[in-house]
Amino acid sequence: MENKLQNSVGFFFVAILIVTLLGFYPSYFSHFPKFDGFSWAFHFHAILALLWLFMLIAQAFLIRARKYETHKFIGKLSYFVMPLLLFSFFLMAKATYIKNISIRQISEIDALAGLSRSGLRDILYMGVLYGLAIYYKSKTSWHLRFFTCTGLIVLGPGLGRFAFANFRPEVAGATMGIMMLLVPIIWLVVDVFKKKSPIPLLIFIVITISAIYLDGAGHSSWWQALSKWIVTNLF
Repeated sequence: MENKLQNSVGFFFVAILIVTLLGFYPSYFSHFPKFDGFSWAFHFHAILALLWLFMLIAQAFLIRARKYETHKFIGKLSYFVMPLLLFSFFLMAKATYIKNISIRQISEIDALAGLSRSGLRDILYMGVLYGLAIYYKSKTSWHLRFFTCTGLIVLGPGLGRFAFANFRPEVAGATMGIMMLLVPIIWLVVDVFKKKSPIPLLIFIVITISAIYLDGAGHSSWWQALSKWIVTNLF
């Protein structure tokens, strides 16, 4: 099963790339080449997110082709790409907050609440998953699963935009639930059945559940206080 997973995960990453492009086409890519109204932060984030997906695809197919030295070389490049990607999440959160306040003119409370659904949480999620993937790079099954989960983190925003733009809300919500929660749960059950460690998938499931919680916690007192501190001291 593990060899089959290694040989097929590249196609999964390609699917993530396609969904991401489709999901962000109306709100971003359709504005090519002028991109009126978009700051450099949006372009910086788009480039880094796409670069990360291309790296995941390349890594998966390099393993499939047994090009291990090239795989290791690209892996070392990720030491530079990932910090930039995490920084781009921060820039996107800041740009969105400023846009909400100055252009959309929504209240500060609602703008702070919106940060609970922003790239701020993705900095933590992606950082944890990537850090674990690197730490366990000699433990192939964990390494593969943690990196696959970084792909799922990138998938979330694009899938959400595509699903809610093309399907009824209940269908779109179910689609998000299936991809971001049910699929990892099924994968975890299969891993347990095959006597693989459940820890990598458990970590991702905890991340997904915490993201669902944060979606509705934007107006809570603790989040308002935390996001206010971030805005005052970091933005």
